[in-house]
Amino acid sequence: MRFEQRAHAARRRPWVLVGTAVAILALMGGLGWVVWASPVLVVDEVVVTGLDGADRDAALTAAAVPIGEPLARVDSAAVAQRVGSLPIVKRAVVTRSWPRTLVVSVTARVGMLVVRNSEGTLQVVDEDGVAFRDVDQAPAGLAVVNGSGQRPAPEGLQAVIEVLRILPADQRATVSAITVSSASMVTFALGEVEVVWGGRGSEEKKGKVLQVLLKTTPAPKVIDVSAPDTPVTR
Repeated sequence: MRFEQRAHAARRRPWVLVGTAVAILALMGGLGWVVWASPVLVVDEVVVTGLDGADRDAALTAAAVPIGEPLARVDSAAVAQRVGSLPIVKRAVVTRSWPRTLVVSVTARVGMLVVRNSEGTLQVVDEDGVAFRDVDQAPAGLAVVNGSGQRPAPEGLQAVIEVLRILPADQRATVSAITVSSASMVTFALGEVEVVWGGRGSEEKKGKVLQVLLKTTPAPKVIDVSAPDTPVTR
């Protein structure tokens, strides 16, 4: 009797395995349909973080994600690339928030200075030297950089950015009249003091020498740290 039971079980085992495999495949197929084609998991909302107002609206337009598209089918890399092409966007990351939301997380460019170009228009520039917004007047707290008859060269802009990084925040707020020569030499006003900074290089040494000379009496009207080992005041 036991022999017959074992034989019967042995004959059934392949069919059990086949049935199990079919059930698993059916389940996987059903899940795949739900994820890739079902109206249950479709894009119902696109959320942009890191931007406000018109910039956020521009990012939503650039994302160009159709409402109702299956969330799993959205090409997140392509969406990130489209949003990242906007001047204001430094970086864009796209993620899925199941079941029905696509999230575009933006790192926006932050203005560090304003450049007056050869046409006289003003452009806000970030710490990487990228111009990302045209403005009618400089935003509060951002100094305007003037070139010698034309837009400053990238080398000159980078020199100005390094100056602003070196200066303490309270002094940075008093910087004005920044000029970059055709040779990318930088001069600026620090309150009532004219500072001749020179070109790129030795930023930390120039910054330290400048701080020392600002404390001398009588207060200098001009401080030249373009050669920081031999600074000049007058």
